[in-house]
Amino acid sequence: MVLLIVAMLGCTRIEPAPVHIDGQALGTTWSVTIGAGQVDAVAARLATEQALASVDAAMSTWRDDSELMRIRRGPGPVEVSPETGAVVMAALDLAKMTNGAFDPTVQPLMELWGLHGEARTTAPTQDEVDAALAQVGWQKVTVQPGLGVATVDGGGTALDLSAIAKGHAVDRVSDALKAIGARVLLVEVGGDVRGVGQGPNGPWRLGVDWPQEGLEPGEQLAAVVALVDRGMATSGNYRNTYEVDGVRVVHTLDPRTGRPVYGKIASATVVAPDCQTADGWATALMVLGPEAGMAAIEARSQLEALLLVPDGDGFRDVQSTGMTSILTQTKSSIKTYEEPAR
Repeated sequence: MVLLIVAMLGCTRIEPAPVHIDGQALGTTWSVTIGAGQVDAVAARLATEQALASVDAAMSTWRDDSELMRIRRGPGPVEVSPETGAVVMAALDLAKMTNGAFDPTVQPLMELWGLHGEARTTAPTQDEVDAALAQVGWQKVTVQPGLGVATVDGGGTALDLSAIAKGHAVDRVSDALKAIGARVLLVEVGGDVRGVGQGPNGPWRLGVDWPQEGLEPGEQLAAVVALVDRGMATSGNYRNTYEVDGVRVVHTLDPRTGRPVYGKIASATVVAPDCQTADGWATALMVLGPEAGMAAIEARSQLEALLLVPDGDGFRDVQSTGMTSILTQTKSSIKTYEEPAR
């Protein structure tokens, strides 16, 4: 009987299936898809979870033992991993490029507006905003890179890398999986993604949500992006918002004014060579607005963006020059949008 089973198996070709794993980390969900026959699920999960745990231990603003919290406690230079030093330097570079529209020291403002902790029942006074702004300023932070260790001096600020660390985590997982043999993969952490190679039917096809309050993720799509060997991130101000004293409190704050940014852009999607860059720029565009934001994108040849801007009862889209070539479906200046057939 055993010989018969072996003989039957020898005549049957069993095609390997793609590996798909998912889980939770960094306060959000993650998922990984790897092309068939490259890496087994157990090894893929181990590599993914180790990479995400490393990022969490270094850059969490919720853990008292993270490297960011040690920098906050200071005072003076604090030794951190080269990885954390590099991400802080990338955040400072982006802050400089955007004239402070992106600022990794925005944490005091996040706390003031109830975005890190309990939601507010009243809006902060201007004196409270000014006091928080006095603690903000990317120019106060200095980094000394090193081979085995880096040092970061927060200059009395509280670093918050949330607007770039999630994208970094995507890149870190991608690199970890490539190191164990994955050649075709799609990594997603909290909606930020990176595609390596092409999917089973060509470029990875990723949806951009229609930025209407009340819709679930994926319920309606504004566009579909074809992604190959690039990272993509979307920022938006249409979920988890609330209003106090006539002020709409959203997760995007302008580090220059200390106030929430609402109404400039409904969502900003950025495609870049890596997900860390896409993540940071998507946040920066929400603050910069469509005109200044798109000018900044057009000045950088490796970045593309799709902005969905409030327009009457609907939204209009603003695209960078090269974005059109990687959009497979889009709809412009409409009030409603039917989800494309799958």
